[in-house]
Amino acid sequence: MRRTLLALLLLSTPAFAQKQPQPQPGPSRPAPAERNIVLRNNSQSVIREVYLWETSARAEGPDRLGADVVRPNSTFRVNLGRVGCQFRLRAVFEDGGVETRAVDVCRTQELVLDDRNTRPLDVANNTDTELMQLFLSRPGTIGPDRLGAATVPGNDSLRIRLRGETACEFDARAVFRGNREETRANVNICTTPNIAFGDASIPLREVTVANRSSRVLRELFAAAGPGEWGADRLGTTVLNPGQSFLLRTRSQECRMRMRAVFADNRALEQPDVDICAGREVVFSTARRVTLVQSNARAVREAYLSPVTENDWGANLLATPLPRGERREIGTDGDCQADLRIVFDNGNAEEARNLNICERTEIELKPGWITD
Repeated sequence: MRRTLLALLLLSTPAFAQKQPQPQPGPSRPAPAERNIVLRNNSQSVIREVYLWETSARAEGPDRLGADVVRPNSTFRVNLGRVGCQFRLRAVFEDGGVETRAVDVCRTQELVLDDRNTRPLDVANNTDTELMQLFLSRPGTIGPDRLGAATVPGNDSLRIRLRGETACEFDARAVFRGNREETRANVNICTTPNIAFGDASIPLREVTVANRSSRVLRELFAAAGPGEWGADRLGTTVLNPGQSFLLRTRSQECRMRMRAVFADNRALEQPDVDICAGREVVFSTARRVTLVQSNARAVREAYLSPVTENDWGANLLATPLPRGERREIGTDGDCQADLRIVFDNGNAEEARNLNICERTEIELKPGWITD
C-alpha cells in the first residue's frame, strides 16, 4: 500500500510529467547567391559608364566600370555580390548615347550591347579644317558631343550612330579645330540621314606633300591668298623623314602658298605652288652641292657635314665617282659645311667651312682645297 501511494505521488510531480513537443522553426530563406555578369560590347562605340542596380533600390549606384572602359569587341566582368535577380541597366557610350533596359541577372550570364537599336547619321566635312565636335540639340537642350573621341578630318566623312533617340528634328552645331563653328537649323535626320558642313561646290584639289629632310615635319600650312595661314593641315599627325601626306583642300584657285614647320621649329615656305599640276611638293632642309671629278684617281667616298657637327656622318657616294663625272650630294644644316673626300687608294682630302649656299658646284682637282 505504501509503495502504491509513493508511485502515485511521483507520477503527479512535474518532473515526471510527460514532456510536451516544442514547436519547430519553419524552413529558412536561402541567402542570395553571388552574382556575376559579363558585359560584351558588340557595338562600334566605346562604353564609358555602366550602371546596374536592383529594381527595388532608390538610386542607381556607382559606375561599375570605375576607371575602365569597354572597347568595341571587348568584354568586362561585373561582380554584383549577393543580390536578387531583377536589375536595371544604364550604359553610357563615348558618343553620348545611352541605353537602358531591364535585366534578370539570374537568367542572364552575358549582357550584349550592340548597334541594333541605333540610327545611322553620315557627317560630311566639306571644309579644310578638322571637325572636332558635333552637337545635336532640341529646343532647350544642348546634349552631348555626338562624335565622342572621333573627329572628322577636312574633306572627309564619318558615319555615327545615334542611340536612344526618337526625335527627328535637331539644330546642329559643328565645332572645328581652332573653335570655328557652323550651325544648321531644323535638320531632319529621319528624312535625310546625313548632314554636311562647308561648301561642296568648291572644287576639291589633291596634292602630295613629301618630307625629304632628316627632320620630323610637325606642321603643314596651305593658303590660297595673302593673310593668315589658317589651321595646321596635318592635325594630330606628323611626317617622319621620307613620309608623304595627301593634302586635300577646297579652293577655286590652283596657286597656293605652303609652309612646313619641323620639330626643331625650323620653317620652310614655298610661296607659289601649283596644286593642279599633279606634281609632288617636296620640303627638304638639305643643302645640295655638285661634285665635279677632275682628279686622276677615282673618289671612293664623300662626306658633307655641317660645321656644327662633331663627326662626318655617312658616306654620300653609293658608287665610286670616276674622273670626268659629276655627282650631287647634300646635307641638312646651314650654309657652312665641311667636305671630305677619300680616293680609291685610301688617301683623303678635306676642305673646311665651305659656303655651299654660294658655292653649289665644287671641282675636285689638284689643289681644290685652297680654291
